[in-house]
Amino acid sequence: MEVMEVMEEVMEVMKVIEVMEVMEVMEVMEEVMEEVMEEVMEEVMEVMEVMEEVMEVMEVMGEVMGEVME
Repeated sequence: MEVMEVMEEVMEVMKVIEVMEVMEVMEVMEEVMEEVMEEVMEEVMEVMEVMEEVMEVMEVMGEVMGEVME
């Protein structure tokens, strides 16, 4: 009977340990996601800047073409 009680207590402790491990894993994943999102946002901002430059070049090209066509 005592062995069963000890086993039950061990199982309870194991459950707590499992929950703690899961919580740690979740925290690490959140940190990783935050870092990834920051990197993605930085890259998106860079792409947006490049797109703006491209749009400006296109406008200048359009003006030049307009003058050439006249």
